[in-house]
Amino acid sequence: MIKVLVLGGGSGGLVAANKVKRLLGNEVQVTLVDKNTHHEFMPAYPWVAFGMREPDQIRRPLANLEKRGIQYLQATVEALDPERNRVKTTAGEHTYDYLIVSLGAEALPSPAQDSYAPWSLEGALKLREALRSFKGGRVVVGVSSPYYPCPPAPYEVAGQVEFALKVKGIRKKSTVEVFHLNPAPLAGMGPVISGKVMEILKAKNIAFHGEFEPMAFEPGKVKAKDGRELAYDLLILTPPFAPNRVVRESPLAGPNGFPEVDRATFRSPSFPNVFLIGDTVNPALMLPPAGVVAHFQGEYVAGVIASDLKGAYIGEPFNPVAMCIMDFGDNALLPQCAFDQVLAGTGMPSCGVMAVGKWVRVTKMLFEGFWFATLIE
Repeated sequence: MIKVLVLGGGSGGLVAANKVKRLLGNEVQVTLVDKNTHHEFMPAYPWVAFGMREPDQIRRPLANLEKRGIQYLQATVEALDPERNRVKTTAGEHTYDYLIVSLGAEALPSPAQDSYAPWSLEGALKLREALRSFKGGRVVVGVSSPYYPCPPAPYEVAGQVEFALKVKGIRKKSTVEVFHLNPAPLAGMGPVISGKVMEILKAKNIAFHGEFEPMAFEPGKVKAKDGRELAYDLLILTPPFAPNRVVRESPLAGPNGFPEVDRATFRSPSFPNVFLIGDTVNPALMLPPAGVVAHFQGEYVAGVIASDLKGAYIGEPFNPVAMCIMDFGDNALLPQCAFDQVLAGTGMPSCGVMAVGKWVRVTKMLFEGFWFATLIE
């Protein structure tokens, strides 16, 4: 029996494990390894921070995968040995015929000790507790480095904070500001999306500070390299990220730590039975660090493996599209970008706005239920 080992139980790994098993059934033994006991629906972290969800509502036990014929191993990946087709974990060594690496990027410590980061379950709960006692003041949302998962995240959270302050009755006693290294919100997605996000921010009286490169964080103040300063009473900051440590210390690592892959198949050029997807590799491919991209990659590589074994391609084509419903609390935006030219190295992404309005938020909530029902329940 062919052994497929999937490292990481996030969006890409979960989709890949399900799809391989669905395509190949009893021909394969699929094992998913993750250090956590639960898969969490990451887009819902801000909902936890603002009281719309409780932790158990946005997560499901990874052990549920056993009902789908997928073995689940709770362990931390310690080292990759692709030359011997082995992976070392805290639960021992494991061999494979095919390896799918979807370990994500590595979050580094925040440069501001008094900041909040609601892009994890723990961070969301900490921000919720801070908002409980917040009486109004200066709220600043920003990024600590150019790379962070989910490019729209700071703008989405800024909008939700602004709405939460209204609900608490302290909006008039507060200001909300956003700073970013880019000259405009989501500048890489082009003027249409950038302009629409700016329009929503202005309607909510949220100030945007572009080309703001943080140089120093002091209690209650962030300083930019060009001399600008932003004072705050509450700071929400994306942490910096680095290439995954296990991958960058393995034979799979490329010159900058991120692995090199074939852009058509996401195979390692040195180890054809190894595939790398999601934030583990996407920064090196100039693809956005977004769950939807990892999702499509997971489906695709499952089909490539099935093609190896069946002799004909029977999976889904890779869809180099990123879409993300941005929930601003009392408004929502659905942008979409196609990254065909980016992946081919021939141009920029092609982007547009698919929908705007409060009703768009409902779509995100419906997708949450669909996600769990089709992959882990």
